Amino acid sequence: AAAAALAGAWLLLAGSGSRSPAFARLRNGGLDGQVQEDGFGYSKFAPPWSDEREACGPVETGVDYKLDVLKEIFNVGSATMCCAACAAFEECGAWTWGAAPHKDWLTQVCWLKKAAPAGQEVAKAPKPEVISGLPAKGMPKGGVEPPPASAWDRMDGVTAKLEQATAPASGKCGGELVIDGHGSVQLIRAGSDTPGKPAAPVEAIEGDLAYAHMGGRAYFGETCEEGPYSNEPYLALNLLGKTFSWTTDVSGTGCGCNAAFYLVSMKQNTKVGTCGDYYCDAMHVCGVECAEIDMQEANQYSWMSTLHTFSPQAGADSLGVARGYGGSIGEPERRDWTAKEYGPGATCIDTTKPFQVSVSFPTAVDGSLEAMELKLTQAGSSCDLNARNDAYTLQGHQPMQELTEALRAGMTPVMSFWKSADMLWMDGLGADGRGPCVQDTPQWCPDHARFYGFSISDIAAGGTASGAGAGGSATAGAAAASTGDASWTSYGS
Repeated sequence: AAAAALAGAWLLLAGSGSRSPAFARLRNGGLDGQVQEDGFGYSKFAPPWSDEREACGPVETGVDYKLDVLKEIFNVGSATMCCAACAAFEECGAWTWGAAPHKDWLTQVCWLKKAAPAGQEVAKAPKPEVISGLPAKGMPKGGVEPPPASAWDRMDGVTAKLEQATAPASGKCGGELVIDGHGSVQLIRAGSDTPGKPAAPVEAIEGDLAYAHMGGRAYFGETCEEGPYSNEPYLALNLLGKTFSWTTDVSGTGCGCNAAFYLVSMKQNTKVGTCGDYYCDAMHVCGVECAEIDMQEANQYSWMSTLHTFSPQAGADSLGVARGYGGSIGEPERRDWTAKEYGPGATCIDTTKPFQVSVSFPTAVDGSLEAMELKLTQAGSSCDLNARNDAYTLQGHQPMQELTEALRAGMTPVMSFWKSADMLWMDGLGADGRGPCVQDTPQWCPDHARFYGFSISDIAAGGTASGAGAGGSATAGAAAASTGDASWTSYGS
């Protein structure tokens, strides 16, 4: 499997089918934002969170290792990233990285190389334009081997809240869910996943489980009737001063898979869009922009919670401000925790098992949005993972005010499960090499992801949720997980 993965390693940060034109420019643009005529583009990288870097073996500047090349990988933003990529593959014994700027087919190119034959020294040659080195051993990365398969059945952990017939596999209405602290909602399946591509089903089962099939997207609604779409039935939740909680099961999802649960301003959108269902988001996937709050974008290796502001005058911020773990080209690295705390077999959140998510929207004295707070907990774990997103500035916008207005007007919960060979903006290595995935392997994504146990509760005094779904016992948090201030200004602002 490792050899097969290596054959596709050129995908490392080379992305082409990105989420929006803005992301495409960030991922594939040259230093001046333009793609060079020969098709090779220099990557734009955000600065890393801190001076910490992934472990690496001995490194030599200005030296080329004369070894057989396993693979060359473009758009590798640092020598550390190149070293981390090499460490991911068993066959890689050394690496060379193009350090000189503005040189086609050299700048930010990483050559993964075979080890020297046993008993032979590495042949070296002076070359001022490159950096070479040996990988650190025992630095596993995702995307090389198939991820651990899910061991959970469809109904494991689910509490039956309704006796209802199973929703049909096709059709607009996906069934009814019960949100504790709110009441019943309907799942309205998307008109299409992307323009021209039918969406797979998302099923509501026994009032508690949302079962999202690969390629599925669904919206929470007040009612659902078969027939033409309208924006009127969509649920408009005001979550200011509230905590939204649920259990997520991303077991089996590897690099390139994305189990997402988020909020958009669909109720207020009067444009039908290219998907035919009034969907809107910050990426204008279906041709319409609006405010977006990504409460969860995740797989077994990476987690992302992002604020995306919007105004009619300035449009949507497609990059946004994110918290969690992961990120790569076109995205600032997120290092609120690491693979030691979040991932398969990790110490705080073992992603081979379901875990609980709580996203809170505390308010200031004047009732405006103060922050988005994230908490991940898991039964039997000695530590939780926490992050707070409370400093969001962007030229031409007043993000926290704009998001206050969006939440106050009511935002529609959306659930989706999708895959891509260009998901490294979420789960890539990053310039510091400490990210989780060396490449995206959507061919290994499973058929489904699970979400269940939904609840909405008031934020109690002191900033914690009260009532059903607060979730998790008091713990010490993610020990030594965060390497930077939890408040930051978005890259590019």
